[in-house]
Parts: sequence; structure tokens; C-alpha cells
Amino acid sequence: MRDVRRPGRLVLDGLASANLSHPAWVVFAAFLAAAPLGAQELPTVSDELLARTGAVLHVDVQTGRMAGITRAGPVAEVGAKIVDVLYGDYTAGEWIGYSQRVEGEYVKPAVSQRFLLLRRDGDGDVLLDEEYSAARRDALAGRILEYRRKAELLTAALHVPDYLLRSTSNALLHVEIQKTVPFDRGRGNLSATHTATVRSAVQGDFKPGQTIEFIEEGRRNRRYEPLANRERIVLLSHSRSTRDGQMHWWLHERVNYGYTEAGLATLKADHARVRAAQAAK
Repeated sequence: MRDVRRPGRLVLDGLASANLSHPAWVVFAAFLAAAPLGAQELPTVSDELLARTGAVLHVDVQTGRMAGITRAGPVAEVGAKIVDVLYGDYTAGEWIGYSQRVEGEYVKPAVSQRFLLLRRDGDGDVLLDEEYSAARRDALAGRILEYRRKAELLTAALHVPDYLLRSTSNALLHVEIQKTVPFDRGRGNLSATHTATVRSAVQGDFKPGQTIEFIEEGRRNRRYEPLANRERIVLLSHSRSTRDGQMHWWLHERVNYGYTEAGLATLKADHARVRAAQAAK
């Protein structure tokens, strides 16, 4: 009769009858002790991978079935409930479906609590699918925040387009966000009102220390991400709202960067150059 005992049972039987003082067993025991720690580490999540990521979710896989055959091989459709949102326009408790390449038939994972990195502008495409743990969550959340802090900075090599600098009615400010309040502007779309302290003004009649409120109209309909950088360089325009008929400052989506001293210096130089060219005409 074939021995159908699980591999773990065979290892335990072997350990029971082995000379545990033998150097080989000492090394093997150390490997077993270290294995769970290694399992807690996520694969390397590169900047390039995060640049393609639109959402990072902690989910509980509930359903799965074979969906068909593609050129890349068999594909399964998986249904999961979102437990927590680390990044992206989703909410906890929401259900999602995504496709997953499989070898042969679909088998539900032994650990249904998973981390998913979903492709930006993709339709359920998964970039990374890994087991969940609290340690992994903390490491991944820190990695995402680190990436976002760097990715949105206005560096010395990044220039604001000239056409955005020509209007004298806009305000170009270095601000520090103090409070953000999202609101529904209709049809399920979220906007947010930011309250900020002005740190310096490249253009506009504002003084350091002054408080300003401005509205950001996003394309979100579930949640706003907490800011990775509270100090920001923003371009604001002043116009009347169709919602309440009042005059408001509005954030231009093309100029909303994390602050750096070098980036602000480049912006000032670009602004001065554009003004000089306008004066020469």
C-alpha cells in the first residue's frame, strides 16, 4: 500500500528517530525555524511596479472558478471581499472580481487572506498576489508611502508648462495642508476642500502665514488618499461655483506637487522667464 501520509508527518517521523545532535540535523532545524520568518517578507516591490499600480488591497478570497483559455493559458475568475484598502479608490466591505492565471484547474488558496496589487487603468488585472500578514501589511504600507512621497515631488528637473504660467489671475503658492474634507459633488463623484497655510507665493496676493481654502475636483467616487506630502506647490484659479454660486479657489490638476526647495526655485525661474517674455512683446 502506498504511503499517503502528508509530507509534514514524514518529517516528524524522521525527526523522532534521528540523531538530533548530528550537524546536518542542526542545520535542518535552523532552516525550519527560519522558514516562517522568510514567509513574512514580501517580494521586492519596485518603483516600476508601483508606477503601474492603481490599488493595493487586503482581501478575503471567497469564490473562484475556471473562466476559459487564453493565449497565455487557463484563466480563473476570482471573487473576493475587501478587508482593508492600503491605496486606491475602493472601500472596505466592497466585493471585487479579478482574473488569475492558473495551472490546470482553479484551486482556492489555502490562505484566503491576500494582498493584491491591481494594475492602473486595467480591468481586474493583478500585478501581485501574496498571502496577508500584519507584518507584511506594515511593510507594504510603508513602501507605498515612501514611493508616493518621492513620485509626486516637484524636482529641479521638472518644469511647469509655460501656458499655465501666463495667466496673471492664477495663484502659484507653496502651502502646507492643514485639513482635507471630502464631499460628494453629485453623481457619486468626490471632491475635497483643502484648508492650508501659505508658506510663500510665487504669484498672487498672498502672504506667508495666511490661511486659504481651495477645492480639488477629483475623479474618485469612494475615498480620498491621505496626502503623502502635506507641503505642496499648487496652482489655483478663482471662479464661481455652479454648485453654490460662490467664488472659490480651485486647484489645477496639472500643478499639485510635493514641495522641494529646488523645485520651487525652478518654478520661480520659469515664472520669471515667462513674465519677461510677455513684457518684451
